[in-house]
Amino acid sequence: MDSQAKAASHKIASERVEFPSRRGNLLVGDLHRSGEGAGRWLVLCHGMESTRGGTKQAAIVRRFVPKGYTVLRFDFSYVGDSEGEYEDLTVSGEVDDALGALDFMHQFGGATDCTLVGSSLGGLVALLAATKAQHVVSRVATIAPVADSHLFTDSLNAEAIAGWRSRGRRRVGAGFLRPTFLDDVLAIDAPATFAHLRVPVLVLHGDADSVVPPSQADIIAANVAGPVTVKRFAGVGHRFEEPGALSQLLDALEAWLESQTDA
Repeated sequence: MDSQAKAASHKIASERVEFPSRRGNLLVGDLHRSGEGAGRWLVLCHGMESTRGGTKQAAIVRRFVPKGYTVLRFDFSYVGDSEGEYEDLTVSGEVDDALGALDFMHQFGGATDCTLVGSSLGGLVALLAATKAQHVVSRVATIAPVADSHLFTDSLNAEAIAGWRSRGRRRVGAGFLRPTFLDDVLAIDAPATFAHLRVPVLVLHGDADSVVPPSQADIIAANVAGPVTVKRFAGVGHRFEEPGALSQLLDALEAWLESQTDA
């Protein structure tokens, strides 16, 4: 997060919180309570190479806490301040982390409306977690989301997969991951799981994304059982860093949330 984003975030009250993942790891987060309408929660799921301190997460806090939302952002296991080693990351483990965050929200009390907001891999995690927790999740908003975990392995041939297993690790993005990540993504059938997700879903995706193909949005739209809204942003890449792109993203998220409240 840049210095300007940090300064803006510090104007909004923040409480450091700790809670367990459903897999037992201790997770660390920030709770930003709204002074009004605190029953509306946004629970944020960051991307694979990010943390709760990412630019988009800070921007969501600045935009939505003053509008009456309580926002919970947390570090997944193995990154930021939460427990564990990055090499042990798995998608299913992050789903357990997200469910732990929802457990915390439920135990905290007062949540009557919850939106899971997931970015990149966190988008897939949010969708899978919501499928398991539809009793507490009202809707899911995703930003440049991975929709099919096989995206991580589709470019690998049998030799590369065997090498990953024999060496015990492989570079994925900015870090190394163990074969447990490989086995996990191969076992997940996300599109089939989406068929059981009945809550409304928003997909926000730049059409110039070179990290997660924009076609991943089509997988979500084709498979989620509930209503899906897809909004594409012309000339915008994976991180929404282009001039004005982040504001457009927040505007679209706010408009969709308002339409859900009015529905």
